[in-house]
Amino acid sequence: MFRAYLLIILLFIGFTDAMADNKPALPNTDFNKVVQEIQQSGDNLLSQYNGKNGIDIMNGFSKLYFDHYEGDGMELAVMAIAPQINSQTESLFTQLIGQSAQNAPLADLQKTWSTLKIKLVDDTDLLQSNAADSFGEVLFQSFIILLREGFEAMLVITALLAYLRRSNNSDKNPVIYSGIGLALAASVITAYLFITLFHQAGANREAMEGITMLVASAVLFYVSYWLFSKRESDRWQAYIKGKMNKALSNGSAFALGLAAFLAVYREGAETILFYQALSADAHNFQLALWIGIAAAFAALFLLYWIMQKASLHIPYSLFFTVTAIFLFYMAFYFIGGSMLELQEAGWIAITPILWMPPLSWFGVYPTWESIGAQLFFLIPSMGMLIWVYSKKSSKKISELTSS
Repeated sequence: MFRAYLLIILLFIGFTDAMADNKPALPNTDFNKVVQEIQQSGDNLLSQYNGKNGIDIMNGFSKLYFDHYEGDGMELAVMAIAPQINSQTESLFTQLIGQSAQNAPLADLQKTWSTLKIKLVDDTDLLQSNAADSFGEVLFQSFIILLREGFEAMLVITALLAYLRRSNNSDKNPVIYSGIGLALAASVITAYLFITLFHQAGANREAMEGITMLVASAVLFYVSYWLFSKRESDRWQAYIKGKMNKALSNGSAFALGLAAFLAVYREGAETILFYQALSADAHNFQLALWIGIAAAFAALFLLYWIMQKASLHIPYSLFFTVTAIFLFYMAFYFIGGSMLELQEAGWIAITPILWMPPLSWFGVYPTWESIGAQLFFLIPSMGMLIWVYSKKSSKKISELTSS
């Protein structure tokens, strides 16, 4: 694992230095002016809305999102500080675009637009209050970015490595490390393309993020179910003795490596973009940036070591149940996020649920398409869980009656 962390550090250093001359628009952008332009243009769009020209209005709000909120760097700036807050803003844009496309009543659009206008002002205040204009602020932001973005990926990686270790299959660890290494390389390439060729890529970037999250949810669900089905200590011991190597050689090892790849890749490109933007914004405090990165890596490595040690002392059933539940939650969360990204990219229709607030910590966003996708995932999963328990109960009853 230490080698994986060292590789990450080297990639960050090399990429940031290589991209020094390709600074995004973030540092030179007046976000108060960006918000004013969005608000004025949005007001003008609503003044033209007549309940029959929804497609034109939809295109106008989409343009505001891609050309200004994203294109002027505000989305990236807010994400670097608070991804959950950015998701709420994205969700409001998505609702507004969906309402326009459906020729919803003007009052509904006005309500959503008023909320979004206030939210954009709050986002601007957030950016101003977290401006990286001192050594300490740059160090803190640098530390928080990597700690936050890396912690989620580390949880998945730690769970996978602990699983291999507890099943006496540590020799399969290189599969996980290979997934990490490939993800880091892919992240660097993706970030480079975003910056040099696509200028954040607009709808293409949203679509790529949505597809990545959707594939990640499928892989994490597979691994989650596989772990959950082996949670009983007696069944697990039997599995270790006779079937583990066969199972890992028949595709499950690939699934673990793919899960590691997706966990790192999903965060990797954006994390590099965050640091590239922070480096350009804090050009007088580069030392603080690198100290923050080093401190974050040290914190992540310490957390990884503690979690690996703790996992050895947790009972088999509890360990695999908790790990499976965590991966299941991540799969559920990714589905909601993928739907939001694909809707922003225009790949999926948008039908807003006006009475429902976004629950970004759970990846729940108020559109019927997003909720429907998560229910489509959740209901069969719960049915499968009930079936597993009923099968277990039937087996116990059969053993009792036969004895």
